[in-house]
Amino acid sequence: MALVTLILMSAGIATATSWVILSKRASATESSPPTQPTSSTLPAFQLPNFGLVPPAGPAKARPDDRQSATPSVITPISHSAPIPTSVPTPPTTEPPVVDPFYQAPDPLVAAPPGTVIRAERITDAVGLPPLAVAYRILYYSESITGAEIAVSGTVVIPGQPSPPGGYPIVTWAHATDGLADQCAPSELPTTSVPYLVQFLDEGMIVAATDYEGLGTAGIDPYLVGKSEGQAVLDAARAARNLVDGAASDSVIIFGFSQGGQAALFAGQMSRSYAPDLFVVGVVAAAPVSDVGEFVPAAPGSRPDSLSIYAVLAFYAWSLTYGDLPLSTVFTPWAISTTPALTQECSGQLAATYTQVPADQVFVSSWKDSPALQAHLIQNEPGMAPSPAPVLMLQGTDDTLIPYATTTALVNQRLCRTQHDTVDYESFQGANHGTVVEVAQSDVLQWIAARFAGQPAPDTCR
Repeated sequence: MALVTLILMSAGIATATSWVILSKRASATESSPPTQPTSSTLPAFQLPNFGLVPPAGPAKARPDDRQSATPSVITPISHSAPIPTSVPTPPTTEPPVVDPFYQAPDPLVAAPPGTVIRAERITDAVGLPPLAVAYRILYYSESITGAEIAVSGTVVIPGQPSPPGGYPIVTWAHATDGLADQCAPSELPTTSVPYLVQFLDEGMIVAATDYEGLGTAGIDPYLVGKSEGQAVLDAARAARNLVDGAASDSVIIFGFSQGGQAALFAGQMSRSYAPDLFVVGVVAAAPVSDVGEFVPAAPGSRPDSLSIYAVLAFYAWSLTYGDLPLSTVFTPWAISTTPALTQECSGQLAATYTQVPADQVFVSSWKDSPALQAHLIQNEPGMAPSPAPVLMLQGTDDTLIPYATTTALVNQRLCRTQHDTVDYESFQGANHGTVVEVAQSDVLQWIAARFAGQPAPDTCR
């Protein structure tokens, strides 16, 4: 921390934070040593200069083939187009060229989760406060079987010196982007993390995972809560290792939609999987809690705009778990389209599946698969208690994640079964695409209070 603080102070920046960071390191009886790279066989890793000295060489170009660089939101698509008389042929694309940055060392030597494999400054990052710096990172995590894997993501460092106890960390879990490697958020120079400027201005580090297999080798275990949760927690660990002691162990987990599911899983597994982190709160906005709801209750002759999310999940689960043959859930036509799932992002794919009647995508007996039913239950959040308080956000006009679904999750599981501390805030008239925006003031105040050690409100009582 001394090196980082010295560099920043030499730039004449004054500490702007006034709140106290609640940290396990404040108590010798509760503290645990931070996870640091330990393997001498890892590639050499140099501590970054945090942007105060521009790196040599030109800025690296990044693919920008997605429809928008705005925050990732999976929004239902209207049925304005006429119903086709035959299912369309999905477009074919050539597999993208893999950026060497995302290629893990082979072999991947043993190292603790959160160990940084490599980091690269994002020189063309936009929308950051003065002197804040963004890094693309590759770090260690674990698969759902416990195997060591490399996961990519982004870490953004504030411009001011670290406060006493170190920078607190917000670890962000993004919404659906797709399964293709080029859909990884870290591929873009603009970040989709909500309230990023506010977090940085308050002296918080922001870590944002891409999730397992998104950008890096292998399939993205889409909507597999354990995989997502581990990647989210290990991104926070990687952020701490990146700044080499300038960060606190205090962490807020924040996610939206798919990321809301990821945030809830990360919260409920944090004590067992990442005891070195002090998770002070979990924020989940419109979280996915029932993947089966993306399949129409009675698939018929009309297209359904939500089918794409079940298609992505069931395909990813088939490859991740190995016990779910595609033919048990998909029609032959749907199986023929699966190569596109790893070549295009969700916006492009949705345009194809929205035109297709759901009964031409899913076989009528899809619910009869014991393996699928088991995985649906496995990936429902709220099946274990969260040691940290939870802020749940939901719009009443959300047609993707219904208000009734999130309310049932809160009332029946988090409150009644798990006895979690939950502040459930619903926003009248907000939909899936607007709930994060309208909740901004409430979220920022709630996070600041958690880092300050204030008692969390509880609407379960």
